[in-house]
Amino acid sequence: MEQIDDLFAEGALKLAKKELDEALRIFTKILELDPNHINALEGRAAVYLYKGELDLAEEDLNRAIALQPDKYRLYYRLGQVYYRRKDLDKALELFTKAIDLNPMYAAGYMARSQVLRDKGLEEAADLELDKAVAVQRELAKANKIIDFC
Repeated sequence: MEQIDDLFAEGALKLAKKELDEALRIFTKILELDPNHINALEGRAAVYLYKGELDLAEEDLNRAIALQPDKYRLYYRLGQVYYRRKDLDKALELFTKAIDLNPMYAAGYMARSQVLRDKGLEEAADLELDKAVAVQRELAKANKIIDFC
């Protein structure tokens, strides 16, 4: 298990540095060792998103969701797939699912705002941005309390 954790950390670092081919190789190796490694599925899907390989990203995300249907970030990433395909209704549905699972997920509100803006719903989009800011403010307050205890 330690080997997989070390590999994942390396793959995440490669992804953060946008060394996509190397990140892809590492996440795939993890999945050969543990086909149900949720984080490696999500990481590989992120690589596929960066590379524009939407079908492969969707495949990994659907597999991860089947294994862990309560992980909000998986729906957010799947929403990104549909957003890139210009399927705004499906993207909106998936971003909403991510928010339903974690109402304190600011990125979900920001993504939902972008979809609404693309649909020409400026006021609704602005409300979503306001929600994202409110969530960020609440998280900052919580962190401040924790930091000073």
